Amino acid sequence: MAIRSATRIALSIGIGCASIIWVAASVGIIPNPVAERNKVHIASARTLAVNVASYAESQQLGSLRRILVALAKHDESVASIGVKRGASDRYLMSFGEHEEAWQIEDGNTENQISVEILANGRRWGELEVVYANARSQISAWLSFPLSLVLFSFAGSSLFSLLILSRSLRYLDPSNVVPARVRSALDTLAEGLVLVNPSGEIAHANDAFCQIVGAARDPSSILGRDLGSFGWLSDSDEPHAKSPWMTCLIDGERVGHRVLSLTGKDGELTKFALSATPIYSGDETIRGVMVSFDDVTELENKNAELASTVSSLRSSRDEVANQNKRLNFLASYDPLTKCMNRRAFLEKFGGFWADESCKYLNLMILDVDFFKSINDTHGHSVGDEVLVVLGHILRQAVGERGVVCRYGGEEFVILLPGVTVDQCENFANDLRMLVEKTAVREINFTTSIGLSCREFIPMDAQHLLDQADESLYLAKRTGRNKVVRFDQRSQHLESIDNAAIEEAKQESEVPYPAVTGLLSALSFRCAETAQHSIRVADLCVAVGKDLMDRRELYRLEVSALLHDIGKIGVPDAILNKPSKLNEAEWALMRKHDKIAGEIVRNALSSEVIAQNIEYYYSEETAGTDTIMLAPLASRIISVCDAFDAMTHDRVYRKAMSVADALSELEKNAPRQFDVGVVKALSQYVLSGEYGDATSRKGGLVISTKESGRIGRSVERMYEAVADKNLDKLKGLAHDLRYQKNVDQRVKDLSVELDDAVDRATMDDLDVVLDLINEIMQLCRDSRSKFVDAAESIVRSVHPSEPTDTVLMDN
Repeated sequence: MAIRSATRIALSIGIGCASIIWVAASVGIIPNPVAERNKVHIASARTLAVNVASYAESQQLGSLRRILVALAKHDESVASIGVKRGASDRYLMSFGEHEEAWQIEDGNTENQISVEILANGRRWGELEVVYANARSQISAWLSFPLSLVLFSFAGSSLFSLLILSRSLRYLDPSNVVPARVRSALDTLAEGLVLVNPSGEIAHANDAFCQIVGAARDPSSILGRDLGSFGWLSDSDEPHAKSPWMTCLIDGERVGHRVLSLTGKDGELTKFALSATPIYSGDETIRGVMVSFDDVTELENKNAELASTVSSLRSSRDEVANQNKRLNFLASYDPLTKCMNRRAFLEKFGGFWADESCKYLNLMILDVDFFKSINDTHGHSVGDEVLVVLGHILRQAVGERGVVCRYGGEEFVILLPGVTVDQCENFANDLRMLVEKTAVREINFTTSIGLSCREFIPMDAQHLLDQADESLYLAKRTGRNKVVRFDQRSQHLESIDNAAIEEAKQESEVPYPAVTGLLSALSFRCAETAQHSIRVADLCVAVGKDLMDRRELYRLEVSALLHDIGKIGVPDAILNKPSKLNEAEWALMRKHDKIAGEIVRNALSSEVIAQNIEYYYSEETAGTDTIMLAPLASRIISVCDAFDAMTHDRVYRKAMSVADALSELEKNAPRQFDVGVVKALSQYVLSGEYGDATSRKGGLVISTKESGRIGRSVERMYEAVADKNLDKLKGLAHDLRYQKNVDQRVKDLSVELDDAVDRATMDDLDVVLDLINEIMQLCRDSRSKFVDAAESIVRSVHPSEPTDTVLMDN
């Protein structure tokens, strides 16, 4: 409860009067009763000492004793009396247990007084008196002057309050505002307070009293500091001044400041405050009028609205971020982070429409042998290659141009503002940078086609077509090069030859011719033929998960004939029991050329010829470009090396399977494809390798019969690859009704015919399994060809050695 003005004044007067009394007592203006009493005690003790001295001179000790006893008995202030004779500490006489009551050695105190007794002018002894009203120093201090000060304070304060309450009623804040004004203010719905210059309440209407819980006793809050009700500010400033104090200090009106107050029910009520200064006639501020408007509901609605707005802003920002991401996804390839085709064409159209862009260059590039990377190492590695290539292109081009993933492994670069010669130099630098880059130790290259606005294309699409045509020339003339559109005539002749060679590649491989060449090799050297058959079987086992059936068939033929060129090598070199010298190796290396010519002339297949030639050139070179070779060549290289290491040669013994695999892994990836080595290792360690070796020779099919079956199987593979169900049904039916077919083949052909009738275009697995089983019968009987050829050689040339082995290159 705040102290009212009259009370404060009364207390101030009381404090002033008490202070005056204290000072007066301290300087001795008001006598100290305790000191006066001490003086009386000393005077009475001296008088008694004079009487004692007179009796001592006359030697009337008995009378002296009677007088002292009577004094101790009748004087209540005397507690005890003691008389000492001479300088001795022994008492001549004592009354009232004096020896216990006397507590000081020398000197006097308020309650204990010692007086010297003189007789005949000489010291006779000492009189000691202890008074009964002995008190401590604290008790003496409390009795005077504190009791007098407290009495003065209480009396003057009560008297002043009584006088002020009657004579100074005008100081009551409730009388500051006239009654009619108070009535008018009480009718207002909002709280209204008049504050004096000290910030104290001079008047409050009924609405404010209800706000602060003083409706029953409005006068209880008068004179109270307005800031003492526990207002909570919504201001961000921790020590912000209250609105009324700001108004008192600055003299300016303060409008709509929100403060909160916690009610007795614990709920928070919010008020909008406005403070207006009240001036006197001399323009001094006499007070402040403060209004309190309950805006709790409004502020809560504003808070909800602010929360909703904040949520909407957050949603807007999230939508904006999502739009950015969607715009990125709509305009850029998520894998390579390059611009996608749709966005690029739109950008390209803008550059093309800008006639001021005189120099506008366009490059199209793609990854060489990308399908082989996917087939050998998997699509995840292929994706890594595209990611790395995209990063290289974006870093190289930067802000100078636009990089787009046009589709698959094909990229487009738009480079404005440079001449075509500068663009060609940039393209060659880019090509060499890619050539030096490896992904998981796999090197790859790119071919680039280049055109520009200087070559006068009809429109933007025509410029794209020119660059695409240049890329086609780069791919068809060796790859890993840059071809400009204006220089394409230099490449057209080689393109024509490549087209012819490609046509040859697509022709069927006559299986009887393959069988005939294998027979010829068997007559030349049976062990080399057996080696070729084993390598072919390994290649089929390794390649079945890496390529389709048509490619697998060509791989098998390439492996069977990879040593066919040794037919043209002299016997002295082929049958030499020791290692070859440099000159002999030079002759031996020519057999790959011989093999290529034999295959081209006998089979009319450029694919098989290149598989064999690439196999030899890559293995001999031993460079990091092993991945540029066809997948079939890489498979033959690994399988040929494994079979050679695991079989005896005239100059060394065979290695174990584990040592051979370890040797292959050690020389990968420089000499051997890592993926192919891994596939071979999985096949050999799976147990299928041993089973395949043990079942050789179980069925004998004649060379002629095997040729017919092989040709049918080859055509079946092509029909399956082309998803030509009608052709497949016809081939299965023909195989079923061929004459002079071995019974096991006959049974399988019947099953195949029935399976084809039940097959659908999307489900040919059962058919393929039966075709593979029939083909496996032909493979298993190949060794019989070799045995038959070896028998014929023995019968014609009985002196010829039968255990010679053709030297591996």
